[in-house]
Amino acid sequence: MTQHPSIRELVEFGLGTVPEDQRVEVSVRDLLFVHQLLGELNRFFHQPLHYPELESVQEYLGSRGDGGAYEMLAEAYYTKVSQMLPARVHEQLAEGVFEHPAPPSYYHDGA
Repeated sequence: MTQHPSIRELVEFGLGTVPEDQRVEVSVRDLLFVHQLLGELNRFFHQPLHYPELESVQEYLGSRGDGGAYEMLAEAYYTKVSQMLPARVHEQLAEGVFEHPAPPSYYHDGA
């Protein structure tokens, strides 16, 4: 049986390759967008009564183009945060430096 990494292990994998003192300059507005999004995701997911069944989560997440949480998450990830990262980090992302070698527990390869 494959041991799956925790969410923390997935998120923190490879971060040690980035110097702690390395800084970037970001738009406060873009950073606040990400902050507000994380706050909204936290507000929804911290309370299981907000999602008593799978349909509640599906409705909340929505899809691209409908203003749901997934659309906002995609904008934050692909646009806002992506612009904040220096070129070297983009190179490291392309090289897979931050990709944990074990799949997450929710990953299914079709088998």
